[in-house]
Amino acid sequence: MREEDKQRTRDPWSTRKKDVAPRGVYRHRSGMWAIRFTCGAGHMHKEQVGRVKSDAIDERSERRARARREPGWCPLAEARHARDQAKELKRREQARVSFADHARDFIQWAKVNHRSWAKDDSRLSRVTPVLGDKKLDEITPADVEHFLASLREGERAVSPATVNRYRDLLSGLFKRAVRLGLVAANPVRGIPKLKEAGRRLVYLPPDGEEEAALREALAPGLRSLFTVSLHTGLRWSEQIALRWRDADLLSGFISVGRSKNGSSRQVPMNSVVRSVLFDLGAGRGRPDDPDEPIFVGAYRTVARAFVQAVGRAQKALRAGGKDASRLDGYTWHSNRHTFASRLVMAGVDPRTVQELGGWKTLGMVQRYAHLAPSHLQAAVERLVSTELARN
Repeated sequence: MREEDKQRTRDPWSTRKKDVAPRGVYRHRSGMWAIRFTCGAGHMHKEQVGRVKSDAIDERSERRARARREPGWCPLAEARHARDQAKELKRREQARVSFADHARDFIQWAKVNHRSWAKDDSRLSRVTPVLGDKKLDEITPADVEHFLASLREGERAVSPATVNRYRDLLSGLFKRAVRLGLVAANPVRGIPKLKEAGRRLVYLPPDGEEEAALREALAPGLRSLFTVSLHTGLRWSEQIALRWRDADLLSGFISVGRSKNGSSRQVPMNSVVRSVLFDLGAGRGRPDDPDEPIFVGAYRTVARAFVQAVGRAQKALRAGGKDASRLDGYTWHSNRHTFASRLVMAGVDPRTVQELGGWKTLGMVQRYAHLAPSHLQAAVERLVSTELARN
């Protein structure tokens, strides 16, 4: 018989410890060794340790030492904290979203808050196949850099300026993710923009062969869209958003509800625009619906078709022994440059050009100032009149 059992048999009512173990270490009724101790918060605790008494002795000594070392420490509170942390980690894991899911949510948000959401959606269609399957918080600056570098490779290579637009889009997307608590940091933040080469002003001269060649190269369905763009200077987002209620053919004005700078404006129609809209109105599918779109088309589809038409127009010009260099780098947005350039060359003052084109500042119109030679000539002629007055 074990010594502690003998002692218990001799005096079952004794208050003395019934086993040969240090105070606070005892054998549990399950047969395991257990410990009893007071934590740093003053609570009494009992814990089973195992079948080896020395382990229980060491465990109790460690617990008592920690209670003295860390006032307020309690194993129950520590266990609760560990459980809460595990639950939080599980919640975060369940809350993690993929890039593709966040991109879809971003576009829904952008439809309400960004006028350029259609362009964003078009660009994201090129990003999602690369980054879409990754969790948003797994994407690193290296991942973003590799994607941006890939934009300049292969048949679909783009210019440094376009790469910078993709970078800006991704940065905006991740900034929103940070704001929503989906990621801790924006991986695009430290990636520098590419240096953009100084761009020459690309426009079509009035009554030039380039416009005729380009119009001929365009698909018939795009010619009215092209003509209205040249004669109104509307941005793509403004033009594609037009409804028939926005075009008052009697007063001769187009209402732009919300332009890029956030304000509305009235754009006057000239006779060419009126004629095009009359022709389009005659073929309307829903003549009684004022919300019927005037123009229909996706920017990416139209932009690609337009670039291909520019290439065909240049080929036709060269085949006829003509100079096609003015069409180098001509894109859909260049129609807006053509609109402003022709106004300046016709003698329209910069302030009026600014108002017609919906530019936010006059400085944005100054790049067209050199196209008004008569204005510049008049300025230097003032030196002559000043000299004559002195003599």
